[in-house]
Amino acid sequence: MQEITGDMKVADVVRRWPETAAVFRSRGCQDMRGGLTARIMTLRNAARMEGIDLAPLLEDLNRAAAHARPREA
Repeated sequence: MQEITGDMKVADVVRRWPETAAVFRSRGCQDMRGGLTARIMTLRNAARMEGIDLAPLLEDLNRAAAHARPREA
C-alpha cells in the first residue's frame, strides 16, 4: 500500500481511500471530500488550518487506508 503523506492533496486521499473521510470528520474537520480547498490543499496545510497535529492525523489516515480497498489514483 502507498503510504499517505503530508504532501498529498486532501481530495486525492479521500477519493482513493473513501474511508479516510471518517477520520477527518472524527477530528472535527470541515467537509474535505472535493471542494476547491480540498483539491488544492495538502494534508500538511489542512492540518495546520484545522489546528490538528499532522503526525497523529497521518497515523489515523494510514490505519484507515490499510483496512480499505484503494480506488484508482
